[in-house]
Amino acid sequence: MPELLAKRVSNYELFFDLAFVLGISQLTSSIHLSHVGIQEIFSFIISNIILLNLWMTEVFYYNKYGDSRRDDSFTIIPLMFVVGNLALTFDMDRTHLYVGHPTVVIFNWLLILAYVIISLQYFLKGRVLGFNRDIKFSIVACVIYGISLLPFALGFLGANIWTVLIYLIPSIFPVLTRRYHDSSRVNFPHAVERAQLVTILTLGETVIAIISTYPLTESLYQGALLFAGMSFMFISYMTQTFLAIDHHRQVAGSLLFYAHIPIFIGINIFTVGIEFLADSHHANLGFTLLLLGFLSFYAGVLTTTHYNQSIYQLHLKTYLKIGLLLGIGAFIMFLVRHHILLLSLALCATTWTYNYYYLIVRRKKREYHNIPHPDPRKNLRDFS
Repeated sequence: MPELLAKRVSNYELFFDLAFVLGISQLTSSIHLSHVGIQEIFSFIISNIILLNLWMTEVFYYNKYGDSRRDDSFTIIPLMFVVGNLALTFDMDRTHLYVGHPTVVIFNWLLILAYVIISLQYFLKGRVLGFNRDIKFSIVACVIYGISLLPFALGFLGANIWTVLIYLIPSIFPVLTRRYHDSSRVNFPHAVERAQLVTILTLGETVIAIISTYPLTESLYQGALLFAGMSFMFISYMTQTFLAIDHHRQVAGSLLFYAHIPIFIGINIFTVGIEFLADSHHANLGFTLLLLGFLSFYAGVLTTTHYNQSIYQLHLKTYLKIGLLLGIGAFIMFLVRHHILLLSLALCATTWTYNYYYLIVRRKKREYHNIPHPDPRKNLRDFS
């Protein structure tokens, strides 16, 4: 089988991602309330899924059919405007989530409009390429997503722990109807790159949170160590998705995107946790969020190993060792949770050890398969 060529990520897609920078920022800001309980955290998690589902829906369109010609450019820019305004309506205050509240109504009308625009993209592409089964079904799926939100938009439903499950339809529906999708049109290298980009943007908010909450002039050691720990997490992610994954395989990539749900949520929860640690009123909750975000992130990263190159396929024993390593690190962080400096040291030690162990695993895999180690003097792009 010939090697799959990577579809280039267009500048329009990168421009579109700017709206999600605002969305991520608004998400992490919206949970800074005087009281944060289970319901607020649940709303925060659901809001993360809503935003990521919308991003994934557009990514799948661009991955399979987008070409950045007139129809695409004239639809993705309005979609970006809608997503940006949608981000401004993120609200975790439960007193604003009752039936008919302006926040609920406006949020859902904007979300419906976003799905209408994506369905329009498929319709316009169908007029050019023909309405194959995949395009028809994608239009129907977007319409279903939009219609499911009408009870909120029309003031018949408020947001509570049961009704918000409607927002999970874009996550569940593709799994139940996967036989109707044309997976052969999915460009896996493009999908990996798009997933990497949204992860980088999400970690960008973590960078801002650490530097602004623990500035160099006030918290030299805490800020530097938290920043190092976060950076090691980024290295873990890029090592896995850039070096270990087989980018040129012909697969649908659905699991890749589902793996990024805990990655995306984990990073944002981790970010909020770091900010809450500096607030004595929320410090205990801050540690809980930081730890849950840390574990969620690595659970997602390890899920992507499903797509590893054949030489880098991991055995159960390796997963168990990694699980033990992360478990010990989490336990140590729990023991020192009341001391940010010690907590940040434990975070650094755990993430660095994970990266070093994964380096050894990859090195041993190459030696077992008699594959020479990369020569850095050749300055090749693949440093695996």
